[in-house]
This record gives sequence, structure tokens and C-alpha cells, in this order.
Amino acid sequence: MVDFDGAGPLLKMIDATAIAFSVDDRETTRQLAGSLQLRTLQLLHSADPDDIASMTGAFTEPRRGILHATGFILAPGGEVAQACYSTGPIGRFTAMDTLRSIRFAQNLQQQR
Repeated sequence: MVDFDGAGPLLKMIDATAIAFSVDDRETTRQLAGSLQLRTLQLLHSADPDDIASMTGAFTEPRRGILHATGFILAPGGEVAQACYSTGPIGRFTAMDTLRSIRFAQNLQQQR
């Protein structure tokens, strides 16, 4: 999250936005955002892991009530252009890779 928060101004320059959500309640999520000193990343709270998993294919861990990291790059119409599913700390979108991917797609669109 900190990576994307730091890239907020760059994302804005290419007309993109990063949003994160948590299964934690409002106060716990607020405390997390504060401890991470998030400035640009919108962090939503109280996501239902089962609902998100059924809509996106994300992995859950029912015993712990968690939703594993799942990243999406959405095209302007809202369809999923790219997805990254992870069950651990490896294999997640980075802000810079996401920026490059979005710029690449934007350039392709402009050429059409």
C-alpha cells in the first residue's frame, strides 16, 4: 500500500487512481492508514472476504477471516485488463510496474 501511496501523484498524471480495501473494521483500517502514513491512497474498510472472493476469484483464508492480496488494473470501461492473485508476499503488482502497464495500454489506445 505504501508503494502505491507514494506513486499517487504519478498515477494522477496519467489519469489513474489506486484504491485499496481491507476486511478490517473502520477504526482498525483508520489506524492502519495512520500507521502507514497514507496520503494519497484511498483505503476502504469492512470488505466481506467471501463476497469479494465470489466476485473476483480472490483467495481467502476462512480460518483467519482474511482476503489474500489481489490486484486489478481496470480499463476505462471498468473491465479487468490485468489481475494478480497472491497468497503471500511475492507476486503482487508494484506501483511502477502498474504505471508502466497503464501507460503502455494508453499508448496502444491512442494509436488506434
